[in-house]
Formats: sequence, structure tokens, C-alpha cells
Amino acid sequence: MQDREYITVLIQSLEKKKAILDIIIDKNKEQGVLFANEDSDPDRLEENIQEKNDLINQLGKLDDGFQQIYDRIKLVLQQQKESYQEEIRMMKQLITEVTDRSATVQAQEQRNRDLALKRFSSVKGNIRQARASNQVASQYYKSMSKLNVVDSQFMDKKK
Repeated sequence: MQDREYITVLIQSLEKKKAILDIIIDKNKEQGVLFANEDSDPDRLEENIQEKNDLINQLGKLDDGFQQIYDRIKLVLQQQKESYQEEIRMMKQLITEVTDRSATVQAQEQRNRDLALKRFSSVKGNIRQARASNQVASQYYKSMSKLNVVDSQFMDKKK
């Protein structure tokens, strides 16, 4: 491969990473809605998390590939800055956009984490309340069943 082809692959890798981060941003928005809505479908939430996990794995592969190619061409880029000035400018711009999107994703993840904790504590409280209600109902039925029991009685036939 020629140096210019390597640079093209680096640019394409950054563009793919940017596109994947855009999808992750959308998935995070959806996840935020799912966490905020108490009536949301848990299966949809699980599906959303799995989709995000797959996208994150793709990002990892892109990062690894980018780093390998960059390591091969790093010296050429440093020594021939003038020859590849436009490509370097384009990569810097893409890296800035990727970094901005990464910061957005991190902020969304923190908000979603807070929403998830709030939702889980709410669910935990509902479970605790349901258990207490069941326990009260059980005690009530036990108490009521004791009221209907007539103790054995002895009649004194002497008079």
C-alpha cells in the first residue's frame, strides 16, 4: 500500500468512528427515555444495551486498526507534512469531531447512570412495599382465621 492509501484508510476510519458515535448518541437518548419511563419495556432496554455494546466493540476494532495503520505511517506524516497538509488538516478536524462526540457520549452515560439508579431504587421501593403489603395481608388472614376457630367446650352436666 502506498502512503496516500494509508492516509485515506485513516480518514475513513475516523469517519466511521464519527458515524458510530452518532448512533451511540441516539441509542443513549433512547436509553434515557426508557429509564425515565416507568412503564418502559425491560426487553427493549436490554436490546438497546446490547446494540450499544456491539457498537462499542466496533469502535474498539476501529481504534485498534487506526493505531496500527498510524504507527506504520507516523514517520512519513511527520517528515512530509507539506505533502499531506490537506489530509492532516482533515484528520485533525475529524479527530476534533470524534472527541466532541465522545464527550457527549460520556455525559449521556452519566445522566443515564443516574436515571438508572433512580429507577432501580424506585423499583426496589415498590418491591419492598409489595412485600410489606403481602406480609400485612398474610397476618390479617391468620388473625381472622383464629377468630373463627371455636375452642373446644366442656359442658358441666352436674346441676
